Amino acid sequence: MAELILKRTLATLPMLLILSLFAFFLMRAVPGDPVDVLVGSAQRDLAPQELREIKGEFGLDQPLPKQYLSWVLGAFGGNNLGRSYKDGQPVAQVIAEKIPNTIFLVGVALVLTFVIGILWGIAMSLFAAKKSMQAIASFLSCLAIFFYSTPSFWLALLALFCVAEWFPGFPVLSLHAPAEPQKNTFVYVLLPALILALRRAAKVGLFLKASLDEEWSKPYVTQAFSKGLSRQEVLFRHVLKNSLLPVVSLIGLSLPWLFGGSVLIETIFAWPGMGRLSVEAAFGRNYPLLMALVMIYGVCVAAANLLSDLLITICDPRIKETNTSTSSHAI
Repeated sequence: MAELILKRTLATLPMLLILSLFAFFLMRAVPGDPVDVLVGSAQRDLAPQELREIKGEFGLDQPLPKQYLSWVLGAFGGNNLGRSYKDGQPVAQVIAEKIPNTIFLVGVALVLTFVIGILWGIAMSLFAAKKSMQAIASFLSCLAIFFYSTPSFWLALLALFCVAEWFPGFPVLSLHAPAEPQKNTFVYVLLPALILALRRAAKVGLFLKASLDEEWSKPYVTQAFSKGLSRQEVLFRHVLKNSLLPVVSLIGLSLPWLFGGSVLIETIFAWPGMGRLSVEAAFGRNYPLLMALVMIYGVCVAAANLLSDLLITICDPRIKETNTSTSSHAI
């Protein structure tokens, strides 16, 4: 286990370096200048020398390779992510204020994803086995395909419209709404987390249904039925346990998707997290802040993939034995 973690960590470092290289130069290739955004219309009243001084203060007067090298040495070597162009605050401090909100949103969405998805998959499998319930199973399958193929931002806008029309008093925008106590934080996260989770929950449900259908055809199921067990007993005692193993791999794979999807969801619901901060940094050409956020998302993807591998290894002893035997042969 420790060897797997060490190997994956060492393999991740070059990938993060390549990611930083592409992100840095792609940001500079996008039209626009941070100084133009910061100064705005006041640029007409500034002398060229003053504009050069502002660029020099941010290090924008240096050649791009030198700027990148300075950022790499600061980020990977000295834990210095630079300062935000907007207010001059350290980037690490700005992000640290937003990370808990995003983790809270993604955590709630992850729980909702697998609770809804697993119940959804079980319901589709059970209803499909009964002729009188096959219409309901087809409806649930169509609903899952609809949610999986629908963009989350469209669902978010539709949800805002429906809530505003049908439940005008329901709080949906911003974590720090006026005159609302902090203890109601969960009320504000519920709707954006649900919208963020729906598409992934549909995939979990469809994935689980396919896994359940495959397990129903195994010989041990026939043997369980011959002992007089009902379909529900066979499902919860034997079939579900074996079918959930492939679903475990989706836990790690869902985290990058949820973090990435939170960018638009946080913006639409005015949730003060890293996603909304990313949009503000992109429009403001806030390069140091945007670079740090890209790298954090990259680390999250790498960590989620490692988590997925670890969970599968822990849950399936056969994989653990394979890894052990492979390591022994290598030695």
